[in-house]
Formats: sequence, structure tokens, C-alpha cells
Amino acid sequence: MSHAYLCHVRFSDVDVYGHVNNVKYFEYYQEARLAFLTDLGGDDGSVVSTGGLVVARLDVDYKRPILFRPEPYVVRTWVEGIGRSSFVLIAEIHDEETLLSRSRAVMVAFDPAVQRSRPLEDKERVVLAAGRA
Repeated sequence: MSHAYLCHVRFSDVDVYGHVNNVKYFEYYQEARLAFLTDLGGDDGSVVSTGGLVVARLDVDYKRPILFRPEPYVVRTWVEGIGRSSFVLIAEIHDEETLLSRSRAVMVAFDPAVQRSRPLEDKERVVLAAGRA
């Protein structure tokens, strides 16, 4: 299941050339990631049943500049893989059929009581599996 998030570029996000600043891409991906995980979580909006999640790695590829405009761009997000205590989310920013950017986020299930990763529970795996493309 690919999730669509409508991303609006703010005037403050762009440089003098009208291009979105490279750091803002991380914010766009974070907004899309949170919307995806909330929607995937169902009624209570939670993908994880205990503890929380942390971002262990986030890579962004810049393919083409994102420009300021009133219409939103579409950010598509999906689960690429599920490990023992982590999972991978892929997200892409598109303008119609044109790929503008792609990200890969490694998310880790986290136990705040011991400040360490923890194994994903079976019910969390089922929810995450529903988010595969």
C-alpha cells in the first residue's frame, strides 16, 4: 500500500532561485512519514504498541529541483522491508510522473525505559506488512 501525502511548499522553503533548500526535503519526508504511520496505525494512530520509534538512518537522493508553486507535490511512502527490530520506509516526491526526490528511512522500535532497540511485536509486523507497496 502506497500512501499519498500532499506536500505544500512554503515561500520560506525556497532560495533566491526558487528552488527548495535541500534541508527542507528532510522536513517534507518527515511530514509524509508521520502521516503514513498515523494512517497505517488505524483507529488509535499508532503503528507501535509499546515504546516508540527512532530514525536510525535517513538517506535522500535529489533528482530534480522542487520549485515553489501553489499546487502541492505528492509524496508517496511505503514499507520496503521489515526486520527483527527495524523496518525500512521508502518515500518519493513526484510532480505528476516526474520523480523529484527519493528517501530511504530505517526506523527502529525503541524501548524508552532501557534506551535501546527492542524487537517488533507480531501485531506491529502485521500493521507494517499492510503498508508494503
